[in-house]
Amino acid sequence: MRELSLNDLPKHSPWPGRLLGRDDWAEQPGHGGVGIDAYDEVYATLLGLARENPEMGFREVQRSANHHAEESPVAISRAEDLFLVDVDEKQTLQDEATVAALAGLLDGGETVVSLGCGWGYELGVLAEAYPDCEFVGGDPTESGVALGRELFGDHDRIRVEPFDFRDDEWDLLEEVLEASESDDEVVLFTQGSLTALPSVHDIVSETLTDYADRVKAGVHLEHVYELHPEETLLGLLRRQYTDFRNYNDDLLASLQAAGGIDIATATYDVVGGNPLHPLSEIRWESV
Repeated sequence: MRELSLNDLPKHSPWPGRLLGRDDWAEQPGHGGVGIDAYDEVYATLLGLARENPEMGFREVQRSANHHAEESPVAISRAEDLFLVDVDEKQTLQDEATVAALAGLLDGGETVVSLGCGWGYELGVLAEAYPDCEFVGGDPTESGVALGRELFGDHDRIRVEPFDFRDDEWDLLEEVLEASESDDEVVLFTQGSLTALPSVHDIVSETLTDYADRVKAGVHLEHVYELHPEETLLGLLRRQYTDFRNYNDDLLASLQAAGGIDIATATYDVVGGNPLHPLSEIRWESV
């Protein structure tokens, strides 16, 4: 890992040029948020790969996807500093952030419910790090759920089920809560799954809060617009990126305004696989 100057970021990312209008990318297909159909198509390709190569584990499938999407070196961020790393190191840093997000919360026996988990890669990472806990993932993509079941079907502590944030009731979370013996057994988790929603206000205020008093804690490893500083060039580029992609800009504000939720910590830029769209960590508890 070597340091990268902000001035050199355009050499390793097309986004500064796009955001400053130096090319006509905005006129090309793909402008705006990434929809469920696009993710479903990507996961379907990986599902075919997994079925053709049954010896591949979840890490091998993810590594194949990573190397197909990017070539080393790639730009990342950590705590508002920029670095160049190879593709595998980027994944390692993201995995470390995933594991650290739940550090101190899992004593053993808890069930982590990861909402919007894609095909469940993070479930495998967490299950290795926390061998005394169970992990349930939910996702709206049919191929994502199928791939998760293909890779983790024989794993007794991991399962992947259909789920959609936009549903009025979260049956998957309700099922886990009903099966638990106490409110200290379930941890709600999301990682990069709320980004493409233009707003999360209604999801937080009308649905998530219905379950807040029944879980041990909530942890969001997400892209948090409100934490981007307005007095730095990097912060302004990050805000512009969110606006350009039509991603949500109200996660932190929605959680702060939600009844029954107390935010314990909000840590900015834990890791940015895209340095203009870093993951930050929010932890909350019910009150």
